[in-house]
Amino acid sequence: MNQTKDLAPQTETAAEPTTTRPVVAPAVDIYENEHEYLVLADLPGVPSDGVQIRFENGELSLDATRQNGDNGEYIGTEIVAADYRRLFRIPETVDSEKIDAQLKNGVLHLVLPKSSKARPRQISVKSN
Repeated sequence: MNQTKDLAPQTETAAEPTTTRPVVAPAVDIYENEHEYLVLADLPGVPSDGVQIRFENGELSLDATRQNGDNGEYIGTEIVAADYRRLFRIPETVDSEKIDAQLKNGVLHLVLPKSSKARPRQISVKSN
């Protein structure tokens, strides 16, 4: 018996879906510099009140909802209402009290500042 095969993650769940809306992972870019991490997430058509961000137990969860527009009668549509979901493990070096989020032109900017203890610093050498 192959033990690895038995430990593979299960894709079936007992829960029934409560919505027919698609759930997608938004595309993200992640940057790091000496002061912070920056996460840019594409959330086209999502209003700022449609975004929920939660930090708990070293994990940052991002949930967002995009509604269909009310621009008149549909004669054709390729853009559908969707729910966005992503989950990130956050290093302990992040100062969780100073996490900041802004939504600009359909792109979520998440700034995760590093704590001052985690930042590199130059040590001066003294002579007698």
